[in-house]
Amino acid sequence: MERLPEFIANNWVLFLALAVIILWILTSEMTRFTFGLAQLDPGAATDKYNREDALFVDLRGEADFRKGHLPGAMHVLPSALDQKNRRLEKAKKKPVIVYCQNGMQSAKPGKQLKEQGFEQVFLLKGGFSGWEAANLPIERK
Repeated sequence: MERLPEFIANNWVLFLALAVIILWILTSEMTRFTFGLAQLDPGAATDKYNREDALFVDLRGEADFRKGHLPGAMHVLPSALDQKNRRLEKAKKKPVIVYCQNGMQSAKPGKQLKEQGFEQVFLLKGGFSGWEAANLPIERK
């Protein structure tokens, strides 16, 4: 224990990287908590999709969406959520599951949908990467 300061001094880059990662995780969790949106893991999202006709909303870029997306997902750029989106308006009563690439940037767009009157808005835990890691089906167009 007495050599800990020496170890930290010799490996300061690693400790700096660790601090940045911890700060990033805390910030994203606080943001999600502040916005008051529930997260669904890929299995629970699949249940909602199958049993309650949930709509997946893909917030990633156009190129990523074309490479692959969740079944039946609607592609909407976060900047387009400010405008009235007719395709999305039809889903106000349905569960809506928003996702980005890794689940870290979907809280703010999810909150926007909630403020626009969408009754059930959820975040996909782990985003598209989490869905892929769970080996769930992906549509490619």
